[in-house]
Amino acid sequence: MMLDTVTFDVWNTLLVHNFYDDRMKDARISRIRRALENAGYSFSANDLIRAYEYTETCLSQLWKQEKDLGLEGHLALFLDGLGLGPDERTKDVIREAYAQALLDFKPSLVDGASELLARLKDKGYRIGLISNTGRTPGATVKLVLGGYGLLKYFDWTTFSNEVGYIKPNRRIFERALDGLGASPAGTVHVGDSMLLDVYGARAAGMRSILFNKYSERFEQYAVKYYDSNGRHEEPDVTVGDLKDVEAAIEMLAGLRK
Repeated sequence: MMLDTVTFDVWNTLLVHNFYDDRMKDARISRIRRALENAGYSFSANDLIRAYEYTETCLSQLWKQEKDLGLEGHLALFLDGLGLGPDERTKDVIREAYAQALLDFKPSLVDGASELLARLKDKGYRIGLISNTGRTPGATVKLVLGGYGLLKYFDWTTFSNEVGYIKPNRRIFERALDGLGASPAGTVHVGDSMLLDVYGARAAGMRSILFNKYSERFEQYAVKYYDSNGRHEEPDVTVGDLKDVEAAIEMLAGLRK
C-alpha cells in the first residue's frame, strides 16, 4: 500500500527541553499559589506541594494503565489535594495557572523540524501529531508549536489529555488515523521512544522511524511513568538527525533504495 501519511511525536522529536528537574513543578505551584491568593484563598507552600504530590500519585497510577485525564480531571485532582471541591468557579481560578506553566519556559525547536515538515507537506503527505501530554494539555503545546510556525503543517493533532489514552496504547494511534482518514499500512510514525512510539505504532499496524538523538535522556525520566512489561518492537528505520527522516520515509515507500 502507498505510504501517504506521516505522524510525529512532539517531545524530543519536534520540540526539546531540559525541564526534567523540578523547574516545571515549581513554576506550576507558584502560578497556582498566586492565582489562589488573588481569588482570596490562603494556602501555604507546603499545602500546595502536598496537593501536587497527591496528583502525582494519582496520575502515575493512571498513566501506568495507559490512560489519561483531560484538563478538568487534572484540576479536580489538584483541588481535591487541597481539600477543595472541584466546582467550576474554583477550577476557573487555577485553570490557566495549571495549564500554561510551560509558557514560563521556552522549549527549543529541534534542528530541521520546520524544514522537514515543509518538505513533507509540499510532497503531499498527510501529517499528524500524536503526543502524550503529562500535565501540560494539548492546547498549550499547540501554542508553543504555533509560536514556531509548525502548527500549520498538521492536518490532525491527537493529544492524550483529549483522547483519554496515552501512547503506547493503540487507541491513541487509532484515533489519529481516524482523524487523518489514513490507513495503518499507509502511515509511518516518527518518535523518540522505543516503547511509546516504536512499539505503540507497530502495535497499531503502522510503520515506525526512531529518532534517537534525545532518546536516552527521555528514557531515564520516563521509566517511573511507563512500563514496557516486556513489550518490544524494532523500528523500521533509526535516524539520529531529522534531516534523514525524509529519505527514510521514501525508502519505506519504495521510492529509493
